[in-house]
Amino acid sequence: MLRPTVLGAAFCALATAACTAVAPTPGPSSTSRRPVVQLKVAFLEDLSSDEAATRSAPAFQGAKLAFDTAALGGGFPVSVELIGLDTGGDAATAAAAAREIVEDPSFVGTIAAPSLTEREQAAAGNVLDPAGVPTLTLSPLGPNLSKRGWTAWRRTVAELTLEGRAIAAFVDSVPSPRQGACVLGDGSPGSRALLGAVVASITTAVVLRWHTAAAEPASVRVAGAVSNARCGVMVWGGSSTAGALVRLGLYEADRRRIAFVGGDAIKDPAYLSVSGRAGLGTVAACPCTDLSTSTDLASQRFIQDYQADYGLPPAAFSAEAWDAAGMIVRALRPGGTSRAEVLAALSEMDRYRGLAGTYVFQPDGELARGSARVHLYRDEGGRWIPLRSPAATHAG
Repeated sequence: MLRPTVLGAAFCALATAACTAVAPTPGPSSTSRRPVVQLKVAFLEDLSSDEAATRSAPAFQGAKLAFDTAALGGGFPVSVELIGLDTGGDAATAAAAAREIVEDPSFVGTIAAPSLTEREQAAAGNVLDPAGVPTLTLSPLGPNLSKRGWTAWRRTVAELTLEGRAIAAFVDSVPSPRQGACVLGDGSPGSRALLGAVVASITTAVVLRWHTAAAEPASVRVAGAVSNARCGVMVWGGSSTAGALVRLGLYEADRRRIAFVGGDAIKDPAYLSVSGRAGLGTVAACPCTDLSTSTDLASQRFIQDYQADYGLPPAAFSAEAWDAAGMIVRALRPGGTSRAEVLAALSEMDRYRGLAGTYVFQPDGELARGSARVHLYRDEGGRWIPLRSPAATHAG
């Protein structure tokens, strides 16, 4: 299933300078230009639910903005269209989408969305990699993907184990008169994987583990169980809406402010709006960068152009998606028009300076330790604000 794309509104004049964040400054244009080559980059994403689609959108938009900005900046020898392909949250569908990419030579690369599971990525990668299709994943899920021997794959965010360690460090640092942690999730593969990573690193005693769909009645039962367990902090591994309902249930059942921390899935506007005042103080760990307070000129231009095009500020993984697309832009600038040329250029690009930071890749495709960043954010006044603490850089 193709994601419907929306034509971007006109970019501001500053978009030209923003392009330099992802590629060298274009040289002077020639008076006799060759016809622009039309290429495609696939964006693999799960659109099986409204929440899944909402979570994927900021990354899709960030990547699309990077390609559009490169085209508007001049000196870019090709035209790149970002094509969304729906995996439906299913490995077989992901593999079918990968075959569609392989069979169309105009696809010169693939970007995987932040929420794609290990099974979806593995199924797609087993098709894409033998065909030499460059793949950049924004998903922290699947820490074992780098052990598959793939040569055309890279992960542009910190993998899930590091996210789990950052959450564990935060939990261990929380002072509380009550002892132990309650560890709960929604039963999804991503939730189970994240909670497993947290439990593997935590030193605080785990006094309750529970998986729940967290509909309204379930959230009441969860709140009762957490209250009875008398834990000092609760770790939530599931989605944002379900997590917000659990947080509401806890607040209504027990007005005390139990510490509440979750993974990257809750760092979105949905959690803030559903949880309301009950969610204040919630902490989210995310291998994503918030540029809203950055004084860097390129970051400010990115935010301005993003808001001009989409009417909202960048959200989780928007900057990382811009950077992933920027790597492909840089690979295409010399004039390459095939996936083999893009792969060769990316293979030589072991370091890349983007908006979210500097990316340094290991031979297995994972980020080197120093550039694998996990940040902590706190709900303050209905906004996600970067939390400055040792735990915020624990994974780096």
